[in-house]
Amino acid sequence: MSTLRITKLRTTIVDLPTSRPHRFVNHEIYHQSYLLVEVHTDAGVIGIGEGVSPGGPWWSGESIEGQQQLIEVYLATVLVGMDCLALPLIRSAMDRVSHGNEFAKAAVEMALLDATGRVLGVPVHRLLGGAARTRIPVRWALSGSGEQEVADEAIERLGQGHPALKLKLGALPPDEDLKRAARLIAKIGTEHDYLVDPNGSWDYRTAVSCVQRLEAMGVSVVEQPIDRRDVAGMASLVERTGSLRIMADESVCRAVDAMSAVTARSCDSVSVKIGKAGGLRAAVEVATIASHGGLRCYGGTAIETSIGTAAAAHVFASVPELDMGCELIGPLLLRDDLTVAPVRYENGRLVVPEGPGLGVDLDRDKVDKYRRHRTASDG
Repeated sequence: MSTLRITKLRTTIVDLPTSRPHRFVNHEIYHQSYLLVEVHTDAGVIGIGEGVSPGGPWWSGESIEGQQQLIEVYLATVLVGMDCLALPLIRSAMDRVSHGNEFAKAAVEMALLDATGRVLGVPVHRLLGGAARTRIPVRWALSGSGEQEVADEAIERLGQGHPALKLKLGALPPDEDLKRAARLIAKIGTEHDYLVDPNGSWDYRTAVSCVQRLEAMGVSVVEQPIDRRDVAGMASLVERTGSLRIMADESVCRAVDAMSAVTARSCDSVSVKIGKAGGLRAAVEVATIASHGGLRCYGGTAIETSIGTAAAAHVFASVPELDMGCELIGPLLLRDDLTVAPVRYENGRLVVPEGPGLGVDLDRDKVDKYRRHRTASDG
């Protein structure tokens, strides 16, 4: 195969209900929206990708609706006719058309890699350098308002083999939040590994106090305690902590951010995500820079379906250093999925797909069931 030309891009918005409410720092969601991206090729193979905006545009500034318009109106114009194998050229073409919009560009690249893997008959992780692991430990992210309900969920998931837990903070005043966290940890058990995530909702002074209290509770990681722009504040928190680690999420998106974090020592670890990095290859770059710079790597989630989860699994399988595991719980939080068979979990571990491309196949009936509306590209 010398070339694999793009003949058409097709997008569809779908809305999937969650199995329980999932809380972010400023709101709660009962469904998650996705942009399904299909790349048609001259070989007759269709690659699938997934755009996501976790809980809406508050996190990245991108919305699902905006991603759809960008791809259909702007990116498709320059991408049709290009070679799927020429990923650096495709990335340059997308960047010339649009600054930023990393989640949308990541969805397109995901579909391109899926198409390429299907044609070559290899899983995507082979296109990223090969798998360093076949299973990835999955930290379970807790959510809910009732403390006993949350504790029961935690105990259930620990019993299913999930090795560690995550608590979302920031929805309550800091003192109330930490008292609630202490009660939950006491109910669940102090012997477990806890990560807490206030989504950058604390100011620096508050974070200093909260991090000290959390370290005393036995919490092992605090994810993005302060605003993503406060690099100096993050670095100061790193210097103040003992065994507790400060993880960067919103403040480390792309490779250049990882380089800055390594230089400033503004975190101990990094949450790596395909969407915020701008694609699968870019996510591998982020992890590579971070690990070579002495930072630990964690596989973050945007509550993806089995499509995006499979893509992330290929990335996290191909990263040599991923000693903190991942948080790829999306398919387990959703009531339904968009694939014929969902990704597999065994004893709290995500099994890396081995089929060609992403290793998951689209269920057209499910797409029709959950699609929001018809689009211009359907016509």
